[in-house]
Amino acid sequence: MNILLAYWGQIANSERGLWFQHLQGARDIILYRGGPRTSDFLTRFFALLDISGSLWSGQGPLLPGHYWIEDAPTPSSPPKQLPDGSLVNGPVLPGPSAPSKGQLNWPYYDDGGVMTSTFHLFMIFIAKVSRLSSRAMAATTPEEEAQVRMEALEIRNEVEMWWQSCPPGLRDQRTDWRRQPRERKLTVAETLEEEAFSSTKACMHGIVMFIYHIINPLGLEPQSAEIPEAIKDVLEIAEETPEGYGLEMGLYYGLFAVGITVVNNYTIEEVVRRKLKADTRIALYNADRALELLEVLWRRQHQYNRKFDWREVQKQMDIHICICPCLSVLIVMQIYSGLSELNQYHLFNHFSAYSNKISLRILPLQVDRLQAEKKSAILLLGGTGKVSRRIAPLLCEAGSTATVLLASRSGSVPTPSLPNCIGIHFDWLDPATYSNPFQTTYSISALFFIAPPVYDALPPAKSFLDLARAHHVPRVVFLSGSVLHAGDGPVLAQIATYIKEMGCEYTVLRASWFMENFSEMHHLWTIRDESRIVAAAGRGKVPWVSVGDVAGVAVRALRGEGGLEGREVLVLGEELWGFDEIAELLSQNLGRKIEYVQMEEEDLVRDMVGVGVEEKLAIVLAELDGVVRRGEEERLGGCLREVLGRRGKFFGEYVEECVGSGVCVREE
Repeated sequence: MNILLAYWGQIANSERGLWFQHLQGARDIILYRGGPRTSDFLTRFFALLDISGSLWSGQGPLLPGHYWIEDAPTPSSPPKQLPDGSLVNGPVLPGPSAPSKGQLNWPYYDDGGVMTSTFHLFMIFIAKVSRLSSRAMAATTPEEEAQVRMEALEIRNEVEMWWQSCPPGLRDQRTDWRRQPRERKLTVAETLEEEAFSSTKACMHGIVMFIYHIINPLGLEPQSAEIPEAIKDVLEIAEETPEGYGLEMGLYYGLFAVGITVVNNYTIEEVVRRKLKADTRIALYNADRALELLEVLWRRQHQYNRKFDWREVQKQMDIHICICPCLSVLIVMQIYSGLSELNQYHLFNHFSAYSNKISLRILPLQVDRLQAEKKSAILLLGGTGKVSRRIAPLLCEAGSTATVLLASRSGSVPTPSLPNCIGIHFDWLDPATYSNPFQTTYSISALFFIAPPVYDALPPAKSFLDLARAHHVPRVVFLSGSVLHAGDGPVLAQIATYIKEMGCEYTVLRASWFMENFSEMHHLWTIRDESRIVAAAGRGKVPWVSVGDVAGVAVRALRGEGGLEGREVLVLGEELWGFDEIAELLSQNLGRKIEYVQMEEEDLVRDMVGVGVEEKLAIVLAELDGVVRRGEEERLGGCLREVLGRRGKFFGEYVEECVGSGVCVREE
């Protein structure tokens, strides 16, 4: 015991704090997620730390194998080389703890360097997640939480790239050693080698699960589809492992991540029950069965003959687990230091541990009525724009009690004022306003999202979406475009992908060109004042759609109706019209000649820049005219009839309405 405490002291007093943070994270996992508070607690605790040092550092035992992110190799920066040409996976430590020449390429049985090089990269992710986990536990503001979530997703993407580039020997589980017949018991070295290779998948799934745990520590619904799939894979590997066979280094991490996820994730309850063949009459959150994952873990790692009882652990640590209507699971702890009644908390800040004495420090964020007592509202970005201005009345129709937040630069509500509508100041060019919609007395039940009107739209879009995720917005409806391969289409596709990875309900509306461009946008001015339509679309045709029809589809998506959840749908008009045909139709209805002026794309860009459009944005918008000119928008169909139960507006009907209301009539 004294030796173990000495190890801890040496790490705690290290000049570099990253490994210490990593060890704190490992300790917190055990304390927070069910490590037994027993006399052999520290034995189990340091067993995890030793595994961290050997498998993840790439250098062997914990103390000689300190690992730092700044010393890590990357795809563009290979591991360091010593004068004799051998590789070192991390910094060469001075003094007696420095590894000798024969110890440099850990593991020593990895002649081809497969594990050394590949897992060296994987350790980078472990270290990053450890540091991020520490930050996540200390984050107290929505902005800090949003930043943590954004970085977590970036690490997730890096892990996916690493996994896809892994050698076949690590990725191909069909050759897993557990599936192969053995004539004799493996030696320790052989066992370690086989386990290291076959546990790669468990490690990969483990870090993915832990990343999502950082993003969504309370397991709020909906969860990412990756989580149950990862759990299935890890459990399959565990089921094939002989009882008590070796240390199972990678499987250890994977199983522990499953344990973390099971405690918080209501959606995978049945997955775990089926895999464990548990009694479905027993409640998961009483931990009678689901946390037997941890029991299996401890038995296989340390080969204990006795069974520990999670209920006893709950009693000793005074942890209570219960179901809450608005949360997947709520951890409730009784704190005896001066508190006279039971307090409920969203999450734990962190535990402090020394020797076998455990003290608790908890971040006092009460489960107030933060979400439970707040009235819900639907948030519409572009609140005074073409689409949102038409969505709001539909949401506030007679008899509706829905509250609508209209976010716009003016922060105003369209005239005449709509009932239950509130204006919010929001400006894409001013990030300081991004948090305004979340500082009201309402919780956002659904978000209508439009892309920022700038060339590089992804960064500001991600910043706002991260805030939405931090405030647990459960549903996002994104207005995208029908063209994704040109113009602003690629960035719209990137935003759509980001929304899909948020873990919330989503619908992506890929709308075609709006009819209202001729009555509320640039075409109106040239028709009214110059009797002409200017475009670079040639004689290509477009399935023009009414904004009112788009708004109708958006309302159903915002309400969770119409079977639109998790779908990306085309919203197209009923007819194909070319600009030349529209000019002729307008001429007939207005009683004067409307000319269609065909331009080249570069001339169109110059004109847009002349009226204040950012040049890069003008270029991508002009590309859309080229798409039409090439006939790539000549298609019909879409979701209007399916979702609305009726046909969409005809272009002729739209023109008659415009002329009747005097929109395109020239002022004398």
